[in-house]
Amino acid sequence: MIHKTSWIWDDRFLRHNTGKIQYVFEGGETVEPCDEFENKHRMNVIKEMIEKSGLVHHLVRQSPYEASDEDLLRVHTKNHIGHVQKACEAETREVGPEAYASAETEGIARLSAGAVMKAVDTVMESETISKVYAQIRPPGHHASSDQAMGFCFYNNVAVGAAYAIEHYGLKRVAILDWDVHHGNGTQDIFYERDDVLVISIHEEDYFPLESGQVYEIGQGKGEGYNVNIPVPSLTGDEGYQYVFESIIAPVISQFEPELIIISAGQDANALDPISRLMVTREGFKYMANKVRELAETYCEGRLIVAQEGGYNLAYLPIATMGVIEGLTGVDVNWKDPHVLPHRTTPTALFQAVDNVVNYQKRFWKFAEKESFC
Repeated sequence: MIHKTSWIWDDRFLRHNTGKIQYVFEGGETVEPCDEFENKHRMNVIKEMIEKSGLVHHLVRQSPYEASDEDLLRVHTKNHIGHVQKACEAETREVGPEAYASAETEGIARLSAGAVMKAVDTVMESETISKVYAQIRPPGHHASSDQAMGFCFYNNVAVGAAYAIEHYGLKRVAILDWDVHHGNGTQDIFYERDDVLVISIHEEDYFPLESGQVYEIGQGKGEGYNVNIPVPSLTGDEGYQYVFESIIAPVISQFEPELIIISAGQDANALDPISRLMVTREGFKYMANKVRELAETYCEGRLIVAQEGGYNLAYLPIATMGVIEGLTGVDVNWKDPHVLPHRTTPTALFQAVDNVVNYQKRFWKFAEKESFC
């Protein structure tokens, strides 16, 4: 069955310029070996794959709008917004730790956040479209309420979730972050709230080093509504499937969200330069398909996939193809030239996941069911 899906895209996303990677030595000598990992070419190859694979014929093209100050203030401080604006106006390159900008970045960041809001409008108001792929940049999940970080300026999915709650009156929104890096900004924003469930599966002890631990489970009303799943290197497709079946699906089933938003960084892919998790197109297809099934069961199919990371220009479009295949139910008749031989998931992964389940079951208190495992 093919599921009607929106594709949100705007050529203006290409105007956000992160510049070159820079190595500065004593005396001021600089080496600039290549473009920053987060660059416009990522968007071009994804767009080209969508168009030339035939997926475009199964998608409904939509345009985003810019988030206003009111929209951003639902999750960000006034000082943060002002800092990003002033830094971009002054053409300051590094707005926050590893958050590289250009003069046009602030406006494009508003467009990226607004794209997720447009996706919310679509799934809440359309009678025929309940699924959206938002191809956006800059990404957002490292941006906290008052800090730009890691290529991120405004937290796109957080802006969208808060908008859905305030504008459409939703009581329960689930955010699933499968970017290879911990979604520390999203965690920070919703850490004391019980109306947004935040789940992050990410490579353990990676980036940011100080966040993403299993014991970070939320605080106050939010205790139990923040679930971190740090997984070891080489986890792969089989390991991700085990995580989804053992933790992610049961937790979402208990929470019974009215909307699911995915922070979809395809940087866990097997060829990514800053990841070691070895997930393939088939793994991403499985994940998107699984969450689509959960959305159809619990929230009338309402599912938004918002692009985050993914930095290998050869495999990012393939991994994203897998996501869109799982989201739409369309199988593209094309063989992945980078298919890996079957490999066994490390035994340590299964033990690690079981430990997460056993630890966090004490805090999963948003349902009356005693057990789901």
